[in-house]
Amino acid sequence: MANLGTKVFLLVLLAFLTVVQLAFLLGYYCLSPDARASVAADGSGSGVIWLTSCGTEDLGVAVAKVRSAVVYITGRRLSSDTASSAASPVLFAPGSLTGDKMGSGMIFDPAGYILTNHHVVAGTTDIRISIFGEREQTYPCEVVALDPELDLAVIKTNTPFSLPTVILGNSSMLEDADEVLAVGCPFSLEQSVTHGIISDTKRTVTIDGRIYKDLIQTDAAINSGNSGGPLINLNGEVVGINVAIYAPTRVYCGVGFAIPINQAKLLMMKVKYLKGGT
Repeated sequence: MANLGTKVFLLVLLAFLTVVQLAFLLGYYCLSPDARASVAADGSGSGVIWLTSCGTEDLGVAVAKVRSAVVYITGRRLSSDTASSAASPVLFAPGSLTGDKMGSGMIFDPAGYILTNHHVVAGTTDIRISIFGEREQTYPCEVVALDPELDLAVIKTNTPFSLPTVILGNSSMLEDADEVLAVGCPFSLEQSVTHGIISDTKRTVTIDGRIYKDLIQTDAAINSGNSGGPLINLNGEVVGINVAIYAPTRVYCGVGFAIPINQAKLLMMKVKYLKGGT
C-alpha cells in the first residue's frame, strides 16, 4: 500500500510539473521577440518585461487623448485664390477639392488658439471651426499668425467655455517604423482616424515650387481635408502636422507627409507667450 501511495503521489507531482512547464512555454512564446530577448538575457526572468501591443484598446486610448481637441475648419475661397492642390498632379497639399476650403486643426491653448496649415487658411474668408461632437455649431475664427515658409498658421476662436487641448510630443524622438495615427476631417468626415507607421523621418520634398525639409513620411492615410490635423504617437502626443500626399490619382496611395511638431513649437510659443495670450 505504501508503494502504491508513493507511485500515485509521484504521478500527481509529475502531472503538475508538466502543466507548469507547458504554461511557461505557452507564455514565453506569446511574448514579443524583444520581451523574449529580455528574459533570455536576464536568465532568471526576474527583470521587468514590457509588452507592446497594437490592439484596438491601446490605439483607442491614444486617440481619446487628442480627438476632442481636433477641429474641422471651413471657409470661403476669395475669387483671386486658386486651389494650390491643383498646381501639382502628383505631390500636393490635400486641401478641399470643392469651391470652399476645408481642413483640420488642433487646439493647443484653452483660450482658443488653433494650429493648422498656412494653405488651409490662405486666400480664405469667413473661417469657421466646428468642435468634435458639435458639428451643427460653428465658431468664427481670426488668423493671428502665419508662417508661409513652414506652411503653418495659427487661428483663434472665442467660445464661452474652456477648450480641450492636444499634448505635444517630441518629433526628434521618432524612428522609422514607429506606429502613428493621423486624426483629421477628410472629405468633411469629422475627426476621422487612420493608422500607419513612420516611413521616414527626414524627407525633403517640393510642393508647389516650395522646398519642405525634414518632413515625416507616413503610410497612415491622409486625404483631402486632413491638412492641419495632428499626427500622433501611441502615447496620444502630437508629433506632426499633416500637410501633403503623393498622389498621382489625387487620392491616398500610401505616401503622406507631416511637418514635425518641433518645427511648429516656436510659432506656437510666440503666439501663446510673447503676445501675452491675446
